Amino acid sequence: MLEMARLLVAVLAGFLGGAGCGNAIYVSRITQASDEVARAEQLGAAARAPYEYYFALEHLRKARTEAMEADYGDAIRLAESAYDYASRAVQVAQRVEPSVAPPVRESY
Repeated sequence: MLEMARLLVAVLAGFLGGAGCGNAIYVSRITQASDEVARAEQLGAAARAPYEYYFALEHLRKARTEAMEADYGDAIRLAESAYDYASRAVQVAQRVEPSVAPPVRESY
């Protein structure tokens, strides 16, 4: 009986101790993602890699929303996805020239 009580206390302590670190992990991931999105923006990724850039930007916004609701598991996954796509946007933006529309020729 005493061993069962100790086991229960150990399990509860492990669960409660592990539940508190979600916020710290989230802060780390969201900071990395925010920095990478800002880097992509500076490189003009909105024009050069729009899919990757806006995908990252929206995942970053959604990660912040999930964190405000204390859903840190989803927030962490979204922040990681935002970081991955922002990194892709940086890579694409560094090797692609911005697209410029060809001049319009008027015919009379």
